[in-house]
Amino acid sequence: MEEIIRILPPALSARMLTSDQREAFERGLTLLEQNPRAMSFVKESRRFRDYHRRVRQLLTYLQTMQTSRTEIKRHVGRPTREEQAAYAQAQKEKALEEARRSLFPDLQPDLTLQPLTYGGIVANPNGETIASTMPNLMQLRPFLSDRLQEQVNTVRSLRNEMAAKSEQAKTMAEANEKAGRPIYTEEEIALLATRAVKIESEILPRIYINVDREIGEAYLRLSPRTGDPEYIARIEKACNVPPQNLRAQFRPFYDKALSRDPLFAQSVADKIANDRPEVKAARDAAAKHKAEADALIKYIMRKDKPSTKARVKGLTDRIAQLRKDYADIVSEDELKGYEAILEKTKSEVSPKA
Repeated sequence: MEEIIRILPPALSARMLTSDQREAFERGLTLLEQNPRAMSFVKESRRFRDYHRRVRQLLTYLQTMQTSRTEIKRHVGRPTREEQAAYAQAQKEKALEEARRSLFPDLQPDLTLQPLTYGGIVANPNGETIASTMPNLMQLRPFLSDRLQEQVNTVRSLRNEMAAKSEQAKTMAEANEKAGRPIYTEEEIALLATRAVKIESEILPRIYINVDREIGEAYLRLSPRTGDPEYIARIEKACNVPPQNLRAQFRPFYDKALSRDPLFAQSVADKIANDRPEVKAARDAAAKHKAEADALIKYIMRKDKPSTKARVKGLTDRIAQLRKDYADIVSEDELKGYEAILEKTKSEVSPKA
């Protein structure tokens, strides 16, 4: 395991792994495959084979989670010096592992949520890297909502913060180990480690998942057969890239969003249908029609108006208008109730009024 951790760190900033790094990554997956917390990570890694974007997660697992180790077979009788030294080293590693696990109680990254766009690198379902032809987060910004654009702007700073706090927590824990005494408290280390894990396992994945959904929606809106004609026209005017070329680039985002939510395509289709100009106009007209009826009913139901001839006339006119123009909203039983209010108001009108 130590050799794997030594070989892989240079690959954190690389777009491609060397043959040695790829071999080390696969050995790391073999170490993790019996670990129940890492089963999803191992499965996804072998399915997509996009090892270059999963190096940090593999190192996190290897450094913070206990992997299966082969026990040293000891002979019967007094142990040799080599066995004593190996046993002492194993006990030291076990104690250090337990200390590290205490700093990361239940906050290990849930890598089943890692989206296709994690780290700005994309892979197709066959596992072949297509990052060189895919847009990065900054290139996708014009197709995202304003709120998500603001979140995308914070990705770089969040990554830097995650790396800094993770390294600082590791350094502090190692300092305690070397000194043989608590230079830093567990609370101080856990505060940094927890923030780093929260960014990696919760904040960044949520941004990437939202990017996948919004770009997946753009993919569906750009469909020439079932898409949104107004959206297509707007994109054609704003971009120099043909809509069909954009769809080819957006397809992996749609596939990932659909794999998480089987109803994703249907929900977007409903949204597109509801956003059609004629549908929106009908919806706005219905809302206006109801608001007008509500205004008439509000006048009829008021109790702060004195019973006068003017009030009787106002009630009469509004009840007649409800019956004539808003029969689709107001039932006959409701109209009878309003007429009862009218009759009561008439009976309360003073003869001198």
